[in-house]
Amino acid sequence: MDNYFAKRALAYKNECVRACAELAGIAEGLIVDAHLSDKEISFLNRWLETNDAATCEWPGDVIHARVHEVLADGVVTEAERIYLVNTLKLLVGGQLERIAALPKVNQLALDEVERVPIVGSLFCLTGEFVYAPRERCEQAIVSRGGRVHRSVTKNINYLVVGGLGSDEWKHGNYGTKILKAMEYKRQGAPILVIHEDTWARAL
Repeated sequence: MDNYFAKRALAYKNECVRACAELAGIAEGLIVDAHLSDKEISFLNRWLETNDAATCEWPGDVIHARVHEVLADGVVTEAERIYLVNTLKLLVGGQLERIAALPKVNQLALDEVERVPIVGSLFCLTGEFVYAPRERCEQAIVSRGGRVHRSVTKNINYLVVGGLGSDEWKHGNYGTKILKAMEYKRQGAPILVIHEDTWARAL
């Protein structure tokens, strides 16, 4: 019985990843002209509403929430239109970077924080770092009174995303550490996902 539920859970997880990859493809087509019409926004909203699997995992849940936010009052302002275009650019950055200098999907997960206390904080690192190889980054944390955990748990305070990216989130593979952190955040864990630049300023 346990094996049955494990297989069902894996199948559901795979469907969520597949749906998010499909969403990325749809987003790429919608913003190819760097503009979203009311008709295109309505189409995207309908697709999200009828494809639950795309909204069960990050980053699909973030896209869904932002579309819902924009449509909440029934009027799409130009500022909101640009907001959605930029959101979709973040989602498809991995595919479009070959023709334009765009951000990457990991930026959808980033929290904005003013300061990062090193002493007493528990960090996990993911990706490749501009500051130094990851081992030296970990040493920099420990030498300043912080702690490092190699995997994401509910107890970490910060997940630091390297400025050179990770195995980039192509074809629906958005990075297991970020996915796990976002899952814990939805469960109420006070994890903050920050960019390397934010972390480096605290050293």
